[in-house]
Amino acid sequence: MPTEHTVAGDVRRSDGTPAAGIEIVVVDADLGLDDPLGHVTTRGDGRFEVRFSADAHEELTDPDPHGYGFADGEVVGEWSLTLDEEDHELTVEDRSSHTHPMMEAVEDMHHGMGGQRGMSNVPRDPPHPGRGRFGRMFPHLEAAHHDVEFLRELGLPGGPLDEDAAPENVDTANVPAGFVFLGQFIDHDITLDPLSSLSRQNDPDAIRNFRTPGLDLDSVYGAGPEVDRFRYQSPMAGGSRELLLLGDGDHFLPRNHEDVALIADPRNDENLILSQFQYAMLNFHNAIVERESEEFERAQQLARWHYQWIVLEEYLPTVCDEDIVESVRDERRFFTVGPDERPFLPLEFAGAAYRFGHSQVRRRHRVNDSTEGKLFGSPMDDDALSPGFQPVSPADAVDWRYLFDFERAETRPQDVRAIDPKLSSELLDLPFVTADADWRRSLASRNLVRGRRLGLPSGQTIARAMPDAPVLHNHDVGFDEVLSRFGRPEGTEMPLWYYVLAEARELADGEHLGPVGSRIVAEVLVGLIASDTSSFLTIQPDWTPTLPAPHSAAGEFGTADLLEFALEITD
Repeated sequence: MPTEHTVAGDVRRSDGTPAAGIEIVVVDADLGLDDPLGHVTTRGDGRFEVRFSADAHEELTDPDPHGYGFADGEVVGEWSLTLDEEDHELTVEDRSSHTHPMMEAVEDMHHGMGGQRGMSNVPRDPPHPGRGRFGRMFPHLEAAHHDVEFLRELGLPGGPLDEDAAPENVDTANVPAGFVFLGQFIDHDITLDPLSSLSRQNDPDAIRNFRTPGLDLDSVYGAGPEVDRFRYQSPMAGGSRELLLLGDGDHFLPRNHEDVALIADPRNDENLILSQFQYAMLNFHNAIVERESEEFERAQQLARWHYQWIVLEEYLPTVCDEDIVESVRDERRFFTVGPDERPFLPLEFAGAAYRFGHSQVRRRHRVNDSTEGKLFGSPMDDDALSPGFQPVSPADAVDWRYLFDFERAETRPQDVRAIDPKLSSELLDLPFVTADADWRRSLASRNLVRGRRLGLPSGQTIARAMPDAPVLHNHDVGFDEVLSRFGRPEGTEMPLWYYVLAEARELADGEHLGPVGSRIVAEVLVGLIASDTSSFLTIQPDWTPTLPAPHSAAGEFGTADLLEFALEITD
């Protein structure tokens, strides 16, 4: 077999014109994206030619070449190629020419929109499932090869994932609506990438230089008062370095003269409710310092430990199967971190299972006695709570009794949508996305396409790898009808994200995640806390909360308790 190979051809746009300046990367499907076979930029006539030697790759015995096209760092084409074929005819997708760079930056700051550094270049290597910020929980399982166009169409408005197109009424679950935003805050906390732009450029795949994911409130504290001084009160202005900086007046995040929030994670200003939760977390630390007379380090530890307790004892038992959470607390089967290893985020979690919260988002949210509206909207949309990334009006300040269960409160919190393979219509046509392509404005389509590009296995494939999880078939959840509607082969298995949502509906009535989703989410969050050398599970495993907990049973502490302590909420 020859050791020198060539893959070549012509790249054109959808209108047939040559696609010049497209970066073509050729990889072997068995090796993963971290070991490309070669790359080249297309000429003015769209022509490309990649040559590589099998001798340069020890494991390369039977190359299975795949190609990716990039423009401005974004994937615009993905193809299965033929070895030593020099007449490939490839087409790249059209990209919007009307998106302003500032709008693209705003889009990426929204939850679930931008990709994470290191997320798109994770090898499939069973002996070493984690090589940086991200890794694989099931590195030995084969990726699902769904047709990308099918995934794009599946998530469009009016399609099977649009709740408005469903013949039945949308159910709610017996879960307070605030848990969606607590989950979003947790996601941002463990995926925060606070390194400098130089560090990111020098290590774009986050293999060497990256922040270890953990539930340690870096999104609140940043790098601490000695480094991030502008996030803390100034003694020169009569403040204390022990206290985090707050905005003028109640309920306000600190902002600069351009109204940009001075917080460690800008994503926590993307919507009104999350912004208000970030404010509560800043105030939570300050309240510990002032009311418990604690110095900074001890107050920070108490804040982190109470937050970790909430994740383990309240959040996970609410969104997952309680029996599975209890089992995971005793033993993790699929996500283990050795004593000399750095924790990583599995793609099965970050790219699929933990995106279940998108299905829980209500069409409308009431945030106080007088304010109700859609979560997202343009600055001119009077029916939207906020366009995000701007100051909160005092009239719109969140009354948390509408979102969490407070003991003795007359106000009953709103419930989340039941988990199912459908999303609120506004999430399928996001107002802050300016791309021309319809699928780019759909959070559902983006989730599905991202899972395909990350090389995630199908939902059934992962279910078969879990001994205690029943395997749902397409006809069990109606996916066979979806395939028929789009003219796809009837044996096509479900994308992992879709499966997690369908499993929750079928096996848990949408109240919480099913076996596969519960196992992935619980193992990762428990594993991150257990592997954190500063967590209470490591330092003091028998620790119990010490702050007042008027809304919980003895020895417990929940989100309502945290909010009341931080904000002194009255009935």
